[in-house]
Amino acid sequence: MSGPKPPPSPLPQPPLPARPPATAPPSAVPPDTERPLGAGPFMAVWIPSLLTVISTGLCVFGLGWWISRAPGGGAHLGTTVALSSALSLIVTTMLAGTLDRADRRRGLVVLLTALLLPLAVLTVVFGRRPDVGTLVVGTLCYVVVFTLQTLYMAAMENLGADLAPGSWPPVRTALLTQIHTQVARAAAPIVGGGLLAAGSLRGLAVIALGGVLVVLVAVRAARRHIDLVPVARTGPPGRSAGGAGALRRTLREAADSTRLIRSRPELVFLVLFGALANLVVFPFYAVLPAFIDEYRMPAAAQAGLYSWASSAYGVGMLAGTVLLIRVRGRSGTVAGLRTAASAFAAICLVLLLVTVVPWPPALVVAMALAGALFAVLVAVGGAVWLDRTPAAIRVRVFSLRRLSVFSSIPLGSMLMGIGGSQFGYRVFVRVLLVLVLAVLAWLWAGFLRGRPDGPDGPGVSGPPGAPA
Repeated sequence: MSGPKPPPSPLPQPPLPARPPATAPPSAVPPDTERPLGAGPFMAVWIPSLLTVISTGLCVFGLGWWISRAPGGGAHLGTTVALSSALSLIVTTMLAGTLDRADRRRGLVVLLTALLLPLAVLTVVFGRRPDVGTLVVGTLCYVVVFTLQTLYMAAMENLGADLAPGSWPPVRTALLTQIHTQVARAAAPIVGGGLLAAGSLRGLAVIALGGVLVVLVAVRAARRHIDLVPVARTGPPGRSAGGAGALRRTLREAADSTRLIRSRPELVFLVLFGALANLVVFPFYAVLPAFIDEYRMPAAAQAGLYSWASSAYGVGMLAGTVLLIRVRGRSGTVAGLRTAASAFAAICLVLLLVTVVPWPPALVVAMALAGALFAVLVAVGGAVWLDRTPAAIRVRVFSLRRLSVFSSIPLGSMLMGIGGSQFGYRVFVRVLLVLVLAVLAWLWAGFLRGRPDGPDGPGVSGPPGAPA
């Protein structure tokens, strides 16, 4: 006679590849009992990592300005950003499993050491005019720095999740492990703008190079904290599969992740919605120097406006993030997605107003509002992803999500760079925003037609500050 049947799982999971019983799933989150009890180990690696991202942000900020000064610089800048985004997505997706299984400290040291070369090259490049030869070198440095920064943040996201106290809610951990770029977008333009105004572009690379060297020392000093990461996370030692076996495993894991996403309408909507948002927000920020050039101000005034607008965007993101961390609330799936879609629609309307009113102070205010709204968008969508994705396959699903959602950044950057140089940036961005708003309305209507049962779908724990 058979025993009682176990209750059905409320969230059906796709079939996973069979593994030996003794091997822990490579993407499984360590039990809370194995995590540090205090925030000390987390902060010991979080603060140096913040300095790393600010250093790379300084170089990306300076390169954006330097490239835009070349003839046809707007189009070249858009193409450079597109190439960097595409390459970083491909490399991060290919190395996601390696980063997850690798020794954390050694991985950080390798990435930081690799960063030293392009930063050293930029100390020479920034002292020259952007002619054909130096433009090629500068473009390569942009691609390498951006890609290494993305890999570093992926490694830090894993390490931060491992070292975060078990008492922290997932949303707080997710926000803190991703806040680095927001801080960098506020700090880098402030420092970089001052150096640009002083005519010391080379100083950006020198400061960035020194910052990475300091972080290398800090990583060594934080060795005992990094070694707190549970060994069980990576599974028992053994020879990893390579060649065709590794390719089959990657394809099988991608198929599992795809089945999970397709089985949940809210995740399908988030993929499409995220790709649409990344068609506009980051590309507009990336080609901002070329957009500002249409104000026809003196070069020094343009540099100042670029610094203020970029800083305002970063400060807005920080303000939105702090508010979301401090305010608590719960949200259903549909209400949370409605909040994210409304935030993006508001971003589009704010940027649309800037294209109609060519007043420099309005750009600074608009960038601050766009940053705050984007923080809401990221937090609300991220909370839904965390709640609707099983922990056992979270790394694989999030890698596929990153590849799908960020794939529109290269397209948007090329469209804004080339289209703006041909038709004018204010005109082209205005038309693109109107089209994006129309597509957003169509996506939302399609999601509502196929939404889960109930007026608000299955309840999920929304981010702090989400509507009740």
